[in-house]
Amino acid sequence: MGLLSKKPTYCSICNKELTHKHKPKREWNIKGRLCGDCHFDKSKEFYEGKVRQACVLCGTTKIISELWEPRWQWDMEGLLCKECFDSKEKSFEVKKKFCAICGTTMGFIRHNPKSKWKIEGQLCRKCWDDKKAELG
Repeated sequence: MGLLSKKPTYCSICNKELTHKHKPKREWNIKGRLCGDCHFDKSKEFYEGKVRQACVLCGTTKIISELWEPRWQWDMEGLLCKECFDSKEKSFEVKKKFCAICGTTMGFIRHNPKSKWKIEGQLCRKCWDDKKAELG
């Protein structure tokens, strides 16, 4: 039952009507709310390390406790293995520290390219001014 609505809500796994809603963890990949029994079972599986999941990038299947959660800046869903996490971290650092066009080291002030320019990373002032004059 919702806070302001009178419509009943149901468990995402067993379809029982909920009297108390439990929010599933993001790693469980479950949309909706859970009943107490299903939430307990899922958390037990997760913390005992029985659940296996594939890495989002390379697809290798590992126990969830061995997978890493991506940083929020990467705008990704799912979990990564250690190798993919490290490679993603390294490429993110390169994008953050160097200009995407000329490759010079970025100072304190960084410029984000406009979305219509279709450039990944950040730009130095000179490259940003050149792109602005070229593409508008």
